[in-house]
Amino acid sequence: MKDRLEELRRKVQDAHEEHNDNPFTQMGMQKEDGEEEEEGDDTFEVPQAVIFEDEPALENFLNEAQHLREAINSLEAEVKRFSQQQKSLVAAMRRFSVIKKESSITQDIKRQAESIHKRLDALSKQVKQTEEDRGPVGAAARIQHAQHATLFHRFQQVMRQYNDSLVTKQDKCKDFIVRQLEVSGREVTDEEVNDMLEQGRWEIFNENVMHEAKITRTQLSEIEQRHKELVHLESNMRDLRDLFLELYLQVEAQGVHIENIQTQVEKTQDFVEITRERFKKAARYKKKNPFKKMFLCCFQPCRK
Repeated sequence: MKDRLEELRRKVQDAHEEHNDNPFTQMGMQKEDGEEEEEGDDTFEVPQAVIFEDEPALENFLNEAQHLREAINSLEAEVKRFSQQQKSLVAAMRRFSVIKKESSITQDIKRQAESIHKRLDALSKQVKQTEEDRGPVGAAARIQHAQHATLFHRFQQVMRQYNDSLVTKQDKCKDFIVRQLEVSGREVTDEEVNDMLEQGRWEIFNENVMHEAKITRTQLSEIEQRHKELVHLESNMRDLRDLFLELYLQVEAQGVHIENIQTQVEKTQDFVEITRERFKKAARYKKKNPFKKMFLCCFQPCRK
C-alpha cells in the first residue's frame, strides 16, 4: 500500500498558505470518515452569511394590528347602538336628555374613527418601509400588507354602516316635518324642506306656516326640534366628509389587492374541501385494498 502521508501534509500546508493570503476564503473540502480524498481537488467556497429577519418588528406590527382590530370592534358596537336608537325613532318629540345622549354617541364615534384612521395610516407607512427594506415579495411584507388590507376593509364597512344610519335618520326627520305640515293643512315638498335646511332661514319659514295654516305651537315646537336634529346631522356629516374622501381614495388604490386577497381565501377554502374529499376516498381505498387482504391470508401468525 502506498504511503500518502507526506502528500497529505503538503496539501494541508498549501491550504493554510492560501488561507493566510486570502482571509475571506475557507477550504470547502472536508473529508468524512472512511472517505478517500481525490488527488488534485483544491476547491474553495466563499462563506455565506446567514442573516435572520428582525422578528420583533413583525411581532410589534401584529400586536398593533390586534389592538386595531379590537378598536374597530368597539367602534362597530357604538355604530350598532346608534343605529338601534334610530330604529326606535317615533313621531313624538323626544326629551332633551335623549338628544343630548345621542349627540354624545356621535362625538364618540367621530373621535374613535379619526383615531383608527390615523393608526391605519401609521401601519400603511410601516408596510411601505418593509417593502423597501426587504422587497414586496418577502414574507414579512406580504403578512403586513394582508393584515393592513383586512383591517382597512373592516373599518370601511363599519363607517359605511354609520353613514347609512345618518342618512336614514335624516330622511325620517324630513318625513316627519312634511307629515306634520300636511296634517296642519300646508303642503310642503321635499325641495322646500331641503332649501330651508340649506339656507337656515327657519324663522321666515315658520312665519309663513303660521300665517297660511292653523298650526299649534306644540306641533311647531316638534317641527323645530326635528329641524335642530337635521342641522346636527348635517354638521356630523360635514365633519366626516374628509374622512370618507380619504377612505374612498385608499379603497381605489388598494381595491385590487383586497380583491386578490379575497380570491385567494376563496380558493383556499375550495382546496381544503377538495383535499378533505380526497382523504375520505383514500381511507375507503385503504380498507378495500385486495393486496392487504392477500398478505394477511398468506402470512398467518405461527401457533405453537
